[in-house]
Amino acid sequence: MGAAETVRDLVRFATTAGLSKGVIDLLEKKASLLAEQVSALENENTKLVRENRSLTMENQQLITHFQSAQPKEQEIDAKTQEILKFLFRQNGQVAVSELARHFNLKVNVAKYHLEKLVENQYVMCPGFVMGGGGPLGYSITGEGRKFIMEQRLES
Repeated sequence: MGAAETVRDLVRFATTAGLSKGVIDLLEKKASLLAEQVSALENENTKLVRENRSLTMENQQLITHFQSAQPKEQEIDAKTQEILKFLFRQNGQVAVSELARHFNLKVNVAKYHLEKLVENQYVMCPGFVMGGGGPLGYSITGEGRKFIMEQRLES
């Protein structure tokens, strides 16, 4: 039972209770005004529900857009993390051949892991040997040390 129906019932009760014609007319007028207000409020509620749905969809689109716009930290696998930890413990540069020997890897596999670390800016290679001799060595960056500490890879 809605508010307008409740008001109408009250008016009916008042007429059967023997109230004066003036009181009954006043109650009917108030009932009519209340019915108009209820109708206006229901229309406004419907409008607000639609607007809320629209804003909720827009909000979800913005969240999706924001999440896709944020740079995603590239994951590095366990072996690459081990190489990063090794570089963390070193004082200075480490050659690819030394890493390959230490981890019992082929040189190209060691280079692959180092390239992943360079892409993430966790490792840098400051220079190359003249005549195509390859990089002098790799060392960890501030970002690499930060990653190690934030991931609690080294205590």
